[in-house]
Amino acid sequence: MTTYNGYPSLEHWNTALWLNNDELFYVILRKYASAMANDRFGLLTATKLLLEELPEQTPDRINWREGQIELLLIEQVEEIENQWQSLRQ
Repeated sequence: MTTYNGYPSLEHWNTALWLNNDELFYVILRKYASAMANDRFGLLTATKLLLEELPEQTPDRINWREGQIELLLIEQVEEIENQWQSLRQ
């Protein structure tokens, strides 16, 4: 199976690159991950709303990959929950 920097495709890698490294996109990602962690949205709703806030394509003119966005949201929710857990100890 061919991969791109450890991701299934260029589009998956590019989605992760922009959402994790561009401040504006990262803030949007964290906003919906926080909403999920607070049980305000499920994964599908958060993904849909996040995509509505993003431009049609990444700044490299590559289509966003919905599946990669879902994985990034789950990763961020886990990070938020771990932060909350460490604050409780």
